[in-house]
Amino acid sequence: KTIFRYIKNYPRLVAAYFTFNILSVIFSVVSLGLLAPFLMLIFKQGDVLKGVGNSKGFNPIDRFKEYVSAMIEEPGGAVKALIIICLIIFVAILFKNLFAYLSMYYLNPIRNRILNDMRTAMYRKILQLPIGYFSDQRKGDIMSRFANDLNDVEVSTISVLESLFREPITIIFYFTYLIILSPQLTLFLIIFLPIAGFVLGRVGRSLKKKNQKVLQQFSNMFSTIEETLGGIRVIKAFNAEKKVQGKFDQQTTNIFHLKNKANRRRDLASPLSETMGVTAVLCILFYGGRLILGNDSGLGLQASDFITYIAFFSQLIQPLKGLSTASFNIQKGAASIERIETLIQTPVTIRDLPNAKTLQSFEQAIELKNVSFSYEDVVVLKNIDLRIEKGKTIALVGSSGAGKSTLADLIPRFIEASEGEVLIDGVNIKNYSLHSIRSQMGIVTQEAILFND
Repeated sequence: KTIFRYIKNYPRLVAAYFTFNILSVIFSVVSLGLLAPFLMLIFKQGDVLKGVGNSKGFNPIDRFKEYVSAMIEEPGGAVKALIIICLIIFVAILFKNLFAYLSMYYLNPIRNRILNDMRTAMYRKILQLPIGYFSDQRKGDIMSRFANDLNDVEVSTISVLESLFREPITIIFYFTYLIILSPQLTLFLIIFLPIAGFVLGRVGRSLKKKNQKVLQQFSNMFSTIEETLGGIRVIKAFNAEKKVQGKFDQQTTNIFHLKNKANRRRDLASPLSETMGVTAVLCILFYGGRLILGNDSGLGLQASDFITYIAFFSQLIQPLKGLSTASFNIQKGAASIERIETLIQTPVTIRDLPNAKTLQSFEQAIELKNVSFSYEDVVVLKNIDLRIEKGKTIALVGSSGAGKSTLADLIPRFIEASEGEVLIDGVNIKNYSLHSIRSQMGIVTQEAILFND
């Protein structure tokens, strides 16, 4: 659902991709569909189809076979028919691959733009969120969402968009052709495939749960790395290298075991779907053979049609297999998408009012009236009254954790007071835009930060 929300921003690219994909599948069906007339020509079955033209309805396959059958009966017609069939197959394969390339040409920008949009949305949200959010969330967890989760989405979800879009189209066209060839055999497939889908779906759901645990462990590891880099001086001063190394080793061991379990579930998709596909082929061989042997009943099957049916179904296994693998990968990437969406959908608690004014200048005083502030259930400031006149130099003195930085953060609206109000020249700062308030201030932080330019 999240991925499709981003995809709809590029309707022209999506339309071009689907158009070329459908054309590629159509020419693929044409190239394979000519197998039956080719076999009929080789095995000289022209006499079998003499009554096709009198059948009710319009079946393009029978019509073309009737045309080939009539051509075979002419002097030198067999060679002519062989040349025509080979030329049509060559042209069909040529156009199939041309349109397949064009579909991929338009899919690549879709995949890359989705990733760029998600990355930009995450970064934009980080800039919008209040400072209080970063006190509650570990920086390592946020970094993990940018690095590990986005990479997981690219590998597990975005990379399978081709299968997710192309394979259903291929399956629909191939199934349509199979129904035309033999409704009886295709009815068997329609009964068999939901059973296979149920089995694969059960495995896929368990994969999502395991991958959520893997991502959480990666977040813990990134947090440990971030803490180590920020506190390396303290670690060395207190000889804590062994302790933090043991913590890191435990986290990497947990990731190792969880990744093994998740990958084993994912790798189960391909052999499981292939086994079910082979089972279906064997059943089709048995049932189709009986239809050929029972040709006198009127419900039988031409040998050339049956071989064509097997060829089509063998080509259908790969799209079905690709779709099941794509489903597994999507389940794996779903956990990463959920973590990314949790960040993107985090509500911004400090924002401009719809009619916010611009603070043009500071003229009189900054005033705090009956201000209180709490971090969850911990009260940091309570009933603070303070007036700072313009031109005065004020120092906030107190023990560590007394709330000095918290009080200072209220003025540029890095945080919001739980109770009371902060005024500039007698006007509540909530009535001013954030940008105009901070434009009037100069802030010197306790730590020096150099930004890469």
